[in-house]
Amino acid sequence: MIKPKRISLKDVARSAGVSTGTVSMVLNSNPSVAPTTRAHVQQVINELGYVYNRSGAQLRTKRTGIVGVSICNLTNPYFAEITVGIEEALGELGLALVLGHSGESVVQQSKFFNTTREHNVEGLILMPVIGTTQEMLEEVIDWHIPLVLVSRYTPGIETDYAGFDNHMGSVMATRHLLELGHERIAFVGDNTRTSTGRDRVRGYRTALRKAGKQIPDDLVIECEASREQGFLAARELMGRANPPTAIVCFNDLVAFGVMLGLRNLGLEPGRDCSVVGADDVAEAALWQPGLTTVAVHSGLIGLSAGQLFRKRLETPDRSPERILLKPELVIRGSSGPLIKSRVKRTRRN
Repeated sequence: MIKPKRISLKDVARSAGVSTGTVSMVLNSNPSVAPTTRAHVQQVINELGYVYNRSGAQLRTKRTGIVGVSICNLTNPYFAEITVGIEEALGELGLALVLGHSGESVVQQSKFFNTTREHNVEGLILMPVIGTTQEMLEEVIDWHIPLVLVSRYTPGIETDYAGFDNHMGSVMATRHLLELGHERIAFVGDNTRTSTGRDRVRGYRTALRKAGKQIPDDLVIECEASREQGFLAARELMGRANPPTAIVCFNDLVAFGVMLGLRNLGLEPGRDCSVVGADDVAEAALWQPGLTTVAVHSGLIGLSAGQLFRKRLETPDRSPERILLKPELVIRGSSGPLIKSRVKRTRRN
């Protein structure tokens, strides 16, 4: 039995009427190829049934086409959506990702660094875990490969970064509650171990300070970003003699827990105590009442990280670039105006 001839790169180039270099650039998603040429070559590839031998190309060019992507916690929907954006951006560049879930473990993150280095990755896109130090990232920088930080940054490290203006987002959330007449506004989810946590609680304090309001330490609750911790914090806050009338939450997961905690006490979010989250995950709009939150376009953060990675590949010596996406306040039913009778009812409970 005669085996069918394997279609080669030269066969594609001959049929398309272009050079083998042009075909190669199309296969590697080189942006310099004209869209019409790209479409024509891709059509010929499909018609001939050509399959790109990427392993062979890697041997010739000494490049793997693989990018290491380390995410601190993939079980969080916000981080998962960022990862989808990263994959989309890398896919457009013809790059494949090796994904690592570090589970907020420095040890696990370090293991991923070593594994990706063994596989000669083109670079790293990193969402640092809690406890990541400047020294740890300086070791990676010494590998002389592109490093892009996403969502979280590490002080003292000068590298490309794509994220969200967390400080301004918390300013907007707190200002919204102030404009509704609230003065005793709590913050649940204070976490100084991440840049996100530091920036968000700083934005809350900034808004209160600019409004001339005092910031009692007892209204800032430090806890993990989870429903369970939000639930417990709400019960603890509302059990006080002088409870808050509104709560800014570190993120939507904490806010969901806070709303459950309020209901467990017979209180209604938005009526007896206003609640504002951050991230605007898909679940936020489905709650009853819907959760007022600061929208973070997580997929766009991922796409931005991928674009920074592409720029770094094209121009290795360029200065580090920092992309901060602007916040957007999405007002739903979980935040409402302060009414004195509601304050009294809350205190009785």
